[in-house]
Amino acid sequence: MKNRLLSLTLAFALAFSFTSCGKEKVAEPENEKTEESIEDSYQYNISALLSEDNTYNQVLLQGFSDALSDYLGDEHFTISTSTVSEDASSDAIAESAVASSPDMIFTAGKATLSSASVATETIPIVATGIIDFKGTLHIASLNGKAWDKTTGKNVTGISSKPSIVDQVSLMIEATEDLQSVGILFSPEDTDAIYQNEIFEAYLDQAGIPWKEYLIPADTSMINEEREELPSTALTPSKFVAFSAKEGMDNEVVSLGEDTVLGLNSPSSTRVALVSEFWNGGKIKKAPAKEGEEGADEASESEETESSQTEASEDSESTEDINDISETDISLEERIQQVCDECSVIYVPFGSILTNQMETIGTMAKDEGVVIVAGDTEIGEYALVTLFSDPYSLGYAAGKKAVRVFNDDDIATIKVGNGSSDDSIKLYNGKIAEEFELTFPKSFSEFSEFLSTYEYGSNTVRYSLGN
Repeated sequence: MKNRLLSLTLAFALAFSFTSCGKEKVAEPENEKTEESIEDSYQYNISALLSEDNTYNQVLLQGFSDALSDYLGDEHFTISTSTVSEDASSDAIAESAVASSPDMIFTAGKATLSSASVATETIPIVATGIIDFKGTLHIASLNGKAWDKTTGKNVTGISSKPSIVDQVSLMIEATEDLQSVGILFSPEDTDAIYQNEIFEAYLDQAGIPWKEYLIPADTSMINEEREELPSTALTPSKFVAFSAKEGMDNEVVSLGEDTVLGLNSPSSTRVALVSEFWNGGKIKKAPAKEGEEGADEASESEETESSQTEASEDSESTEDINDISETDISLEERIQQVCDECSVIYVPFGSILTNQMETIGTMAKDEGVVIVAGDTEIGEYALVTLFSDPYSLGYAAGKKAVRVFNDDDIATIKVGNGSSDDSIKLYNGKIAEEFELTFPKSFSEFSEFLSTYEYGSNTVRYSLGN
């Protein structure tokens, strides 16, 4: 009997033990499944603000969206898009976005970033399509220290500024007779001034002479620039890059007793600068005399001396042209001066001189002067340019957003740059033919490339399955 009771007791104990073990094995995946279900139910609401309705900004947004899709999954985020228009200012769409309490704001272009950063100090903002983050966000340099690329506020992102050093290399590679560089700028164009000064620093390191030439911007482009970013220069009608300190005369000249009107003094406008290596411009080649193809060295020396004197005289006759009032000199006269003095013209990325490039490009081509362009919009009139896919910039911005959603402190996430490895060197076949130039396989022909290229085709994407 005792043995039977002992057997029954043992059987019940074993049964209870197996039951308990069975419950533990079932409970664990159930609990995991419940936790996964809770995690999978989240969804981030993102407001996308575009400064302009164009292909560039749309591709930036597509890259951003695809990055979130790759890292989070389509079901975990929604994006509502607003675009600056005649009926909706950047301030208006930014305020509307903030009122909807999104989990994040994505901005493309400096107008929307500027407005969004004013509209909220708490909602995370991830931005791209920005050349100068430091200037757009009014970030001050402390004790002359270099900016560490963090904003210290609710903003991070990816700069659209192309690699300037790569542009310098492109210029050297594409120019057979590189004597001096003409750098075009308009006082209204903050981003161009910012890029120009970086470009000039690299030229100084290489000992290449350069000279700036003031080109008045078209009125319509000035108005568009005003809409892009509120004026921050001393002159209300002018813009000065925050990162561009050179060439500024900040002395305010009062007109009568009205100190406000004094702000309109031309003395507040950025002036054209000249390289310390400038020696009067390029040396013009003296025409060869008939029947003297095999002229001796002494004769060649005399011709060179004569051409140097001629170039010097030409330079002296035009050296004060930068001081002439903007209204007293035509675009053609200015570009003729540039072509007389320089063998290369540099026009930076996103220049507001875009709608004057047909005139600039035609004159430069006729004079045999190379144009190095910062972007493909003006590449039609340039010998060479670099192409950077905006999709890759948007995708990189999307990865910054994922870091924010993973609880990284946005104030400490450094603003990034596009990879220079993604840049593609382009040459304009029509202009190259006129210049009798050929380019290696490392270059692609401008028109052929743009007609076949698919945005995002060179971007390495992340897969959730990896």
